Amino acid sequence: MPRYFFDIHDGRIDRDEDGIECADLQAAVLQAKKAVSSIAATEVPKDGERHTFTVLVTDETGQAVYLAAMTYTGTWLSR
Repeated sequence: MPRYFFDIHDGRIDRDEDGIECADLQAAVLQAKKAVSSIAATEVPKDGERHTFTVLVTDETGQAVYLAAMTYTGTWLSR
């Protein structure tokens, strides 16, 4: 099975040095979608009202193959 790597960007870069084996690219994409939504659900933006969480998927050759992203945007309606 091919190995894919999932680098997390959430205000800092967390490089995946180990990766995980996935049956195919579709399985890796599903893993990235689950990861980015899990990160966004638990991380609270500390600075400002806009924050993007991303998971960059690369294959064994280092080629980027997929990017999953979620953005939080808060808007003050009154102060």
